[in-house]
Amino acid sequence: MKNLSILILLSISFTVYAQDIPLGTWRTHFSYNQVNRLANAENKIYAATPVGLFVFDRQDNSLTTLGKLQGLQGDNISALHYDRATAQLFIGYANGDLDVIHDTEITNIDLTSNSQITGSKRINYITLLGGSLFLMTDFGLLRLDPQSLEVVETVRQIGRERSTVMVYQGALLNDSLFLATGDGILATRLINNINLADPSRWKRFGLDDNLPERSFQVIVNYNNRLLAGAAGDGLYAYSGNWAQTTLFSNGVFQNARVQNENAYFIVDDGLFVLDDALESSRIEGELIVNPSDIVVQEGDAFFIGDRDNGMVTDISGGFQSLIPSGPYSNRAFKVTFQNSGVLGIPGGYNASINPQGIPGGYYQFNNGQWSNFQSEVELPEFNDAVDAVYQQRLGRTVIASAGYGLITINDEGLTQVIDENTLGSPLVNTFPSRRNVVVSSLRDTPEGLWILNYAAPNPLHLWQDDGQWRSFSLPSNLVTDLTGNSTQLWMIVRPRGGIAVFDKESGAIRILAEESGEGGLVSSRVNALAIDREGLVWVGTDQGISVVTNPFSALSGPVDAFEPIFENRPLLRDEFVTAIAVDGGDRKWIGTQNGVWLFDPQADRQLLNFTEDNSPLPTNEILDIAIDPNTGEVFFATPQGILSYREGATRGGVSHQNVKVFPNPVTADFVGTVGISGLVEDAQVKITDASGKLIWQTRAAGGTATWQVNDYNGNRASSGIYFIFSADNDGEETFVGKIAVVN
Repeated sequence: MKNLSILILLSISFTVYAQDIPLGTWRTHFSYNQVNRLANAENKIYAATPVGLFVFDRQDNSLTTLGKLQGLQGDNISALHYDRATAQLFIGYANGDLDVIHDTEITNIDLTSNSQITGSKRINYITLLGGSLFLMTDFGLLRLDPQSLEVVETVRQIGRERSTVMVYQGALLNDSLFLATGDGILATRLINNINLADPSRWKRFGLDDNLPERSFQVIVNYNNRLLAGAAGDGLYAYSGNWAQTTLFSNGVFQNARVQNENAYFIVDDGLFVLDDALESSRIEGELIVNPSDIVVQEGDAFFIGDRDNGMVTDISGGFQSLIPSGPYSNRAFKVTFQNSGVLGIPGGYNASINPQGIPGGYYQFNNGQWSNFQSEVELPEFNDAVDAVYQQRLGRTVIASAGYGLITINDEGLTQVIDENTLGSPLVNTFPSRRNVVVSSLRDTPEGLWILNYAAPNPLHLWQDDGQWRSFSLPSNLVTDLTGNSTQLWMIVRPRGGIAVFDKESGAIRILAEESGEGGLVSSRVNALAIDREGLVWVGTDQGISVVTNPFSALSGPVDAFEPIFENRPLLRDEFVTAIAVDGGDRKWIGTQNGVWLFDPQADRQLLNFTEDNSPLPTNEILDIAIDPNTGEVFFATPQGILSYREGATRGGVSHQNVKVFPNPVTADFVGTVGISGLVEDAQVKITDASGKLIWQTRAAGGTATWQVNDYNGNRASSGIYFIFSADNDGEETFVGKIAVVN
């Protein structure tokens, strides 16, 4: 058991993101649209999603997010219960873990790692019955003391022939505990000194009791009568004997609750309320699309968990949706920085570069807020978005799709789809029986927008600003992932074809792969490309990293990439590299299927390594990386959503512009890193005390320098005013600033 202090956790509202976060800190950018469970804590309603919790406070109408970043054990919450007697929130996970929140403290409880349990450890339901807290799980029943948080009893082998049963929900009737399980309805008397783990103590109801011998998903006590539901067989009632009702005969039961003198059942995609006569009516609303749970507070205020629309409530009259700021989905195929903001692209294609039918649109993070642009809501039908650019000179965003071609969205919001049927368009539908205009990548340049039409006879196109098109053939038409410099384009040839280099002026083209003299790549299965500030081309493969050091000679003569050496071996040898990004300090962020690394410009020194074990990353698989060059915030796309980490490297300028020192002043409780941004490129920075004594000096990473508030001996700087002197290498472009330290 582990306790983790989270002081003032529940008083911090994340409804509006801060525009900047401190250096060395994370923030999550998750979608909270999918609510799976709710818990009623009087003035607070907790909502569980696949990425954590959010909390609605009825006193100030704030929304607060809570997840792995704040101390929870994981993301995949499967059960939720608030115990008013102890003022504790119990959070159950699909992996069998349990978190308990009381006041400002989280207690992490590992229920299963030291046990002999095999198979699923999912916690399905948590409830207080007869003074004990019961956890219904896929491996049986756990009885927990809500005061000591100790497991009092583990009940597993109570199924047929002492088999383990999956327990979905439980209810108390008089002195007996009834369970809805994968082996039917089981019951036992809940009295002192009874051994619940003894199979002989349990009765299994069957055909002789008018119950089918099948799995039951829900059971509740409604006015001293049990109601239990079995998928495809309907609802049964019990008050001494079981009898089948006429309700929900063909439905699949998702959840059941009893609140405010009514019983509520979620069956298929409907939410129903039952009265004492077992008359049912459906609760309907435009936002109640895929309900999962319901809380009814005093005054009959509804809070409905919906897997599409978050928390739906009628506290202000008509139904409205309560969702913290975030993307509308946790799907994130690509992230890219465009026009002072980060775009999240949710679509993608499979390993064969075929469309997957993922709903279209994109998300935009700008000035600390997310905006969502959804297909068939704000946009026409346009699925499988894979890339996006903003063309400032034309005032439009262009989105690429693996199936639908292109869509343009101008600054006024007007849209136009460009596909094989658009007049003058050279785009080709390579599979006429379906939407298969696969545009795999975009790159905006002064000469126009370069476009890859995967598998088309002429896969490379230039869409000029005057609307004219130019098309080019390549040795391979299976190309994706455009990057480039002023004269060249570099592309990935799928699936194991290496990389293609194209000269924009002459039209010359060459394929580089594994063969000596013909590329010398560590592997021809290339997944990522990036060009650094020195012009070197970094190639990420399924076997590590290769670097082309003289890209302008790549079209003629022998070419052999080299493998950077780190710790006496090739850099990330045998790692499946998925993404590479270069920050303002020319440092390399490298994403893999085993986490993300940050290396110095030459990649001979590791600066950071993040995994799900030492960071808020929900998974070690990194899909893409994008960097905000103005703030140094690094965005990671993962299969479970987008996160970001702020590092101390930004894009520098030719002069000092809007220099910002943050935080300033530095207070006694600050233990992070001071950032100095807006500096001239790679500035020399010196910090002195008020007497002029030098206590620290460093070089900026691009346009940002950092200071740990220490002197050369590693001692904390004493209280006082310190001067910051910054200059370029020639000493001509200078800046002087101040920072206060208050210990």
